[in-house]
Amino acid sequence: MDGGSLTEHLNVVKKFLDANPSEVVTLLFVNTGPPLEHWAGAYINTGLDLVSYTPPPYKRKGSMTINDWPTVADMVSSNKRLVTFLSNGANEDRVPYLLNQFDYMFETNFGIDEPDQYTCAPARPRWRDPSYIPPRLSLVNHFLYAQFLGFRYPNATFANTTNAAGFHVGELGEHAVRCRSLYERRPNFFLVDFFSEGDVFDVEHGMNAF
Repeated sequence: MDGGSLTEHLNVVKKFLDANPSEVVTLLFVNTGPPLEHWAGAYINTGLDLVSYTPPPYKRKGSMTINDWPTVADMVSSNKRLVTFLSNGANEDRVPYLLNQFDYMFETNFGIDEPDQYTCAPARPRWRDPSYIPPRLSLVNHFLYAQFLGFRYPNATFANTTNAAGFHVGELGEHAVRCRSLYERRPNFFLVDFFSEGDVFDVEHGMNAF
């Protein structure tokens, strides 16, 4: 499927940032295929390279902890209001504002077929001690797959339940609270499918408000 060019999508982000000068946006691109030069060209063509946050060189390659990140207010005042992660293909020596995801954050397991399989434990990158919670940004994967003839696909049937703000097993609200308790801080990101269904933004508000 052709969802449009990278430049077209980045132009939407640029227009949003221009119209909302107090907002900060984070992008995560997974399973990236095009060469890095293609990504850099799209950022330059849209002007997003100029508003992209670049960590200090000495904080690359896994050295940056969660406490090293600037605040939203800092990003707004410096007009470095876009943070972009690539799950693979990043080279910060060449393009310093396209960040290698797993040098800066950990994420939970994403191969979930049953509502009782959601976990808060870091799955990528892996650590020797599976109970270790790294002092990095955290990404909680919360989406459900269905299977047909051995092929996985997003489970749209249960999207309202999967994205619910309640505290039943398999609901986003329960998963969020459980991870917050384990991490002793708010999860930084939730990755969901069908964000317009269920109560995704209610969960987000609850996490940010308390």
